[in-house]
Amino acid sequence: MKSLKKHITYFATAALTAAGLTSCSDFLTEYSQDLAKVEGWQDLDEVLLGDGYMHSSRIYIANSAVWNDGDADGLNILHYMTDEFDLYQDNYCDYLGVLDRMFPFYTWQQDTGTDKDLKYAGGDAQYWNDLYSRINVCNMVISLIDDQPEYSLDDAEQKERVKGEAYFLRGLCYFFLANLYAQPYNPATAADLPGVPVKNTEYVEDMEYDRGTLESTYTQILDDLHAATGLLKGKTPKSKYHGSCEAALLMLSRVYLYMQDWDKAADYADQVLAMNNRLLNLATVADRSNSVSISSPETLFSMGNYLIAANFTSSRSGRDMPAFRVSDYMLDLYTRDDYRNGLYVGDADGGRYDGAFLKFNQQYNNWGGMNDVSSYCLLRTPEAYLTKAEALAYKGQDAQACKVLDSFLSTRMANPSPVSLSGNALIDFIREERAREFLLEGHRWFDLRRYTVCAEYPWSKVIDHSYNYYASYYFDYADVYRLEEYDDAYTLPIPRAIREFQVSLGNNPRPARQANRVEDNGDDDDDWDDDWDW
Repeated sequence: MKSLKKHITYFATAALTAAGLTSCSDFLTEYSQDLAKVEGWQDLDEVLLGDGYMHSSRIYIANSAVWNDGDADGLNILHYMTDEFDLYQDNYCDYLGVLDRMFPFYTWQQDTGTDKDLKYAGGDAQYWNDLYSRINVCNMVISLIDDQPEYSLDDAEQKERVKGEAYFLRGLCYFFLANLYAQPYNPATAADLPGVPVKNTEYVEDMEYDRGTLESTYTQILDDLHAATGLLKGKTPKSKYHGSCEAALLMLSRVYLYMQDWDKAADYADQVLAMNNRLLNLATVADRSNSVSISSPETLFSMGNYLIAANFTSSRSGRDMPAFRVSDYMLDLYTRDDYRNGLYVGDADGGRYDGAFLKFNQQYNNWGGMNDVSSYCLLRTPEAYLTKAEALAYKGQDAQACKVLDSFLSTRMANPSPVSLSGNALIDFIREERAREFLLEGHRWFDLRRYTVCAEYPWSKVIDHSYNYYASYYFDYADVYRLEEYDDAYTLPIPRAIREFQVSLGNNPRPARQANRVEDNGDDDDDWDDDWDW
């Protein structure tokens, strides 16, 4: 039987980083202790679940300190770069220690290994490495699964399921990599733009890697997801934490939407809805209950954590609060007759602060339990509705798009009026609806990117983020950073450790970021950024 030690290799660090040899050794040692060799599909199933999929986490208090366990960061960087939240000026407390760690992403620094003193501190390769390490686990599973013995028809079925999940997960990881480290997909330029390195072998190769083209990267994503749908069709997933045919079809609709292939985006959204068109009627959700959960009829798949929710204001005491609030831009999108106004966003427990995030309610009183869904990889049926509506609108089928929106909004609004829009106004409405529905689910950063290259209706906006400083527990000043319209910072740089070790990969252009300093002027004007020029 083939040795796991021979076949598990840590591509992200062994092949792409200078410091990876130690990590590779540790990675191999971890498995050689408890799985000397693969003896059946069950072993590969366990490895995929343990180190292919991302895991949940929790926040809890012990010994007067705040702790988290599980996959703490995951892909939470997606949230810090968007317009979905900002810092609460009065609150100085950062319980979870995210402000310094997320500084280069929150302020769109040219080098994402930069600390708040604008010096290189490293650590920026962890997201790249994490995704590639999971890809390599998938490569190993795909390579070995066909060789595993079959003693029954069920063994054959389970082998196909495990292989399908590996393809699904690999496609997901390449999707995240492409939308973090390559430019947004523009059909007119994708064949000429660099993508991300594709490695589908399970062993170390001593070679210089290249990034191929963005078109070839997306071809890889599509190939993996199509393979997953074929293998997972008719299979019952072990749980919603495992890939399924429905989840793979929904990801295909998303990928085709990003590629601006409206026909296929609508077609795959339709296939999802033919299998599961269930929506959660938010009128039935109790106040301050989680509106997203693994048991929701909308949930198709989840992996990872929802730790971002614990960063929002709660009623703990006075100024001693988590640092973030939902942005005014987002709060203004929810009208009074929208059930999500009060379920997704609202006042903190006790009513002390507005701008609390309640969709997955991790206010202070709810700390302690494991997150049962993810804030960056949660697949729900609303996406199929909104993808279909968007694709139809781009195809000029406005009336059909409005009918899809009506069906969806009947579960989100109290006495909704029929949608009767067309052209750019309809597209704007759908974009705002996506912002409302997918608040802090990992969609927004990728949506903002793809809107910049939309052939029919390109759009971008200015986003300001303030990084606050305090003296004697009171606000002193803020450094305010700005993301410009159509900014090159919508693409992350290749991490420094990666590009130094693999010079062939090059880097992505990203401008240096300067701050405007705002001193405390003693008033309560929230529009301080309107008083000076950039």
